[in-house]
Amino acid sequence: MKEKKEAERSVLHQLVQALIREEVMPYEWVTEHTLKWSLEDDIFIRIDKRYTLGHLDIQSVYTKNKTLSSPAELLERLSLEKRFEDEIHNSVHNYALALESAERRRAELGVSSNVFEYINQQKEDESFSPLTFLEQWVIQGHTIHPGSRTRLGLNDDDLKAYAPEWEGRPEVIPVAVRQGLYNKTGASPREILFEEYPEVEHAFYERGLDPESYELIPVHPWQWEHTIQKRYQEALRRGDLVALDRARIPTAALISFRTLAPLHNRKKHHIKTAVNIQMTSAVRTVSPASTKNGPTLSKVLCGVFDEMDHPVSVMKESAGIHYVPGDEVDQKNLAAILRENPERTLKEGETAISAASLMADSPFTGDLILEDAIEYQQIEPEKWIRQYASVLLPGLLTLMTKYGVSMEAHLQNVVVVFENARPKRVILRDYGGVRVMNDRLKQVADTEIDPSTNLLTDDVSELISIFSHALLHNHLGEMIVALTRKRNLEEADLWAQVVDVIKSTYLTLREETPDAKEDEALLFSDTLPMKALVKMRLSDRYTDNMYVQVHNPLRLGSEVPKR
Repeated sequence: MKEKKEAERSVLHQLVQALIREEVMPYEWVTEHTLKWSLEDDIFIRIDKRYTLGHLDIQSVYTKNKTLSSPAELLERLSLEKRFEDEIHNSVHNYALALESAERRRAELGVSSNVFEYINQQKEDESFSPLTFLEQWVIQGHTIHPGSRTRLGLNDDDLKAYAPEWEGRPEVIPVAVRQGLYNKTGASPREILFEEYPEVEHAFYERGLDPESYELIPVHPWQWEHTIQKRYQEALRRGDLVALDRARIPTAALISFRTLAPLHNRKKHHIKTAVNIQMTSAVRTVSPASTKNGPTLSKVLCGVFDEMDHPVSVMKESAGIHYVPGDEVDQKNLAAILRENPERTLKEGETAISAASLMADSPFTGDLILEDAIEYQQIEPEKWIRQYASVLLPGLLTLMTKYGVSMEAHLQNVVVVFENARPKRVILRDYGGVRVMNDRLKQVADTEIDPSTNLLTDDVSELISIFSHALLHNHLGEMIVALTRKRNLEEADLWAQVVDVIKSTYLTLREETPDAKEDEALLFSDTLPMKALVKMRLSDRYTDNMYVQVHNPLRLGSEVPKR
């Protein structure tokens, strides 16, 4: 079927590009546009175009006797581990299903001239969430990882019930946990859920439970069926855990699958749940450290952003909770985080959209949603990139250089607030990959941060590495390469807009902190680190960052003459 062929081609090209960019396998250029892997059956890759960050427009992959059209045909010629091959096959299968779903949904949706025009048409419906709607239109998943749709542990029925690209509507199960068997940071999840869902409070009392004796952990329905009921049988039998399964909470799945938005409501909390499923490279449970550090860092960062005069804020993590008995596996499989809803504080005319959604194909025009934003404003792409960078970068650079916090602000972790398709401010979410430098963030000394996730560092190069990969490679870099491809633009002209914003920001920062000079010099080095996602996976070190050095696109942008 056509969806499978498209999925095979896309994942094949992602895989080939990753193996080359991350230097997983040695290769040689045999012509200006052809490189070769020297194997028993040599493999050739024909390249139409190369980009500054190592992106490749691949024309074909072939041997002397055969053109390879799927990852399976390539993998059978490579000596990679069987588990990784299974992950890639699973990604192809799930991506093909996602394309099938997208075609059906597009036909049902009808016609509109532009995403932003459609959102304007829906503004009278207070229950309509542009954030949820557009996150569920991210069909491909991760832009560069060949396991972008890997979801080991799910069958097709699970995907169609719970996955965002299938308009997943998980009904979350509140599970009461007896006093002394949980660790909680921040507000009480029970009190939040009681306030937002009166039916949960009613079910709680209906079961004869005492609020002083129990807390609540919201559980994803897949996790309840496949993990909790099996792994925690004895705790359920004793009444240490009590499922309020008659008061399930209606939600909509967001890009990450396990993070859920309230259905038909833009005020209530988002819920980050644990699911014992491998997506891309990692199993997506919720670590005990993250349930503690999220609410703790929220307080610190809210204070920092209050001091700064930039249009950047954080999605506050109001509460984190995890089960205590048993080993770490037990603890992280029964855990959750409640996050403030980024649509809760929107003003008239504002629309919140995840940055990852901007890289998705518009269901109306077929262009990227970021192109819809450009067309809606009727401006040049270069000016739009400057607008975007001016909203995104100054606050994050100030946060890193002045306060010592480097956020992993890749596409999925940033929500952009638009007004008339113009970027106005950004909201950061998820503290999983953050790095904090003690010497710069003095407030951290007064907090109880769990260092087990390598969150704390005394090495400035770690701050730069997190910033470089997340912001320059897997955010602005993806946007710039996409616009260069689709609009036949000069890559350097787009990067020049980013460079101007960064240099302007550091002019100010030099007056505020002595660290500005060192950070700026590191950012404008000849090369910058890029996270090697596939290399990390193949070395089974997906929780330990590994990097390769790539040409610095900021140097490219600096070479553009002023006009």
